Amino acid sequence: MIKFFRHIRQKLLSENKFSKYLLYAIGEIALVMIGILLALQVNNWNEESKEREVELGILRQIKKTLTEDLVYENENYAIKNAINSSDIIIEHLVNKLPYSDSLDIHFGNLSSYRLHMPNTSAYDNLKSIGFGIIRNDSLREKYQKLYVINYRFSAFTRNNIDVKKAEKFNEFFFDNFIDIEWEKNATPIDYYALCENQKFIEFVKWNKKQNLERKEVSNWTIQEIKNVIQLIDDELKIR
Repeated sequence: MIKFFRHIRQKLLSENKFSKYLLYAIGEIALVMIGILLALQVNNWNEESKEREVELGILRQIKKTLTEDLVYENENYAIKNAINSSDIIIEHLVNKLPYSDSLDIHFGNLSSYRLHMPNTSAYDNLKSIGFGIIRNDSLREKYQKLYVINYRFSAFTRNNIDVKKAEKFNEFFFDNFIDIEWEKNATPIDYYALCENQKFIEFVKWNKKQNLERKEVSNWTIQEIKNVIQLIDDELKIR
């Protein structure tokens, strides 16, 4: 092909057809430029296609870890059980109702809690690659917000406040209960003394209030996780 164009140029020059040669030269330059632009376009398309495949792989990984987090949040029965047991214990202590060994499971539930332990593998991987790989602005912002706000707040309440609360609660429990198995059993040494212990009753009420707040945070987090998963599903459908 190069020899062919060279032959045409030489023929035009030998015939002294400079104007035609000039037009031909311009056309040849334009043809070369078009070829270069097409090559660049194809290269850009290939690079964009590779980045898209990386993005989709990351989105699938994110969905997997968020689905695991969602299951964990939905199965967090400890808070629900603690709230229900608090109501039962408060009713019995305040009204000085007779003791029954069926109360032992409810005493055992009072100090129940779950640490916040999300699967951060996809998030850590994305941080190393760069959040910009996710092209959907809304998805990227909601996913970052989930970790920076929801997860961080959950970690603070569950892993700091709740643990410290449990430590203080446990001190009282070991002085006033036997056969302690958290979320299973706690038998009071003197049930009727607990009925007269206003400090303990107020603590159970406060504990219920705290768990109601934890439940709200958990429900909020569950909804945010669902929102991110839905946005990921939308992106995967586009592909």
